[in-house]
Amino acid sequence: MAEVVARPRIRPWLRPLYFVLGVAFLAIGVVGVFLPLIPTTGPLLLSAFLFARSSERMHSWLVDHPRFGRFIGDFQGGRGIPLRTKVVAISSMSAAFTYSIGWVLPTLALQLAMGAVWAWAAWYVLHLPTADRTH
Repeated sequence: MAEVVARPRIRPWLRPLYFVLGVAFLAIGVVGVFLPLIPTTGPLLLSAFLFARSSERMHSWLVDHPRFGRFIGDFQGGRGIPLRTKVVAISSMSAAFTYSIGWVLPTLALQLAMGAVWAWAAWYVLHLPTADRTH
């Protein structure tokens, strides 16, 4: 069962935008389940965030989903993400960023900027609480 999330006040004109973005990020997350280089975790968490601000029904559906719900509920409840997810996230980010920095980006300035983005993203993932899977 989904935890009750206090719905923040959102300007009415933003709700449809948040809903469309929520659907788009949900689609990216679902594709990521099947394609190894497409992320799953971030887009699903972002989708839950956007649905919490646009559609109570879609947010509840996503949080109660048999495959994704427990993970999203753990994250929203401040219990973090599983260790395996952290390892996969850091590993795949490192591979993608290394490829981009080493073979795609043409200038040192872009390479340094991409390296800074990688460092921040890795720091963020590593500093999230690690979910205890015994509950």
